[in-house]
Amino acid sequence: MNIDAALRKLGDLERSLADLYLWYSEVFSSDPEAAFAFFKMASEEKGHASLVEYQRRMVQKTSAHSFDLDIDLGSIEAALEKVKVLRASPGIPTVDDALRETLLMERSAAESHYRNALKSANPEIGRLLDALGGEDRLHVTRVSELARRRGITLPEPAAA
Repeated sequence: MNIDAALRKLGDLERSLADLYLWYSEVFSSDPEAAFAFFKMASEEKGHASLVEYQRRMVQKTSAHSFDLDIDLGSIEAALEKVKVLRASPGIPTVDDALRETLLMERSAAESHYRNALKSANPEIGRLLDALGGEDRLHVTRVSELARRRGITLPEPAAA
């Protein structure tokens, strides 16, 4: 798969997460703390998508930056499908459920493995992806702290 197509798929995931988190912020507008947390994450995910799009433009401009890589899209496709399912679910989610699902997605190996494959193929892209990974860790912390303050039990991280 060409790096451009791989970056496009990663950008799709970042935009999908941004849309989901923005929806959560609207759904929970009567809960200022939750609404703000989700709004902030939506904004950050939009920023992630912009960074990925910038890297795509760089790849498109310079043939030296374009290359093929062996990568499995399965985990990214599964994450995209999960976001679609959450958005299409009938009824309004609870804050508890939204925090749990968000934590599972932000901890997901999908983005992490995908980014690692891209990083190993190109160190320049690796620096960008390291920054995105740091933001995801901040999201995990933010969601975990909000849940803790509210007494919400969250799933433990999966064993590596």
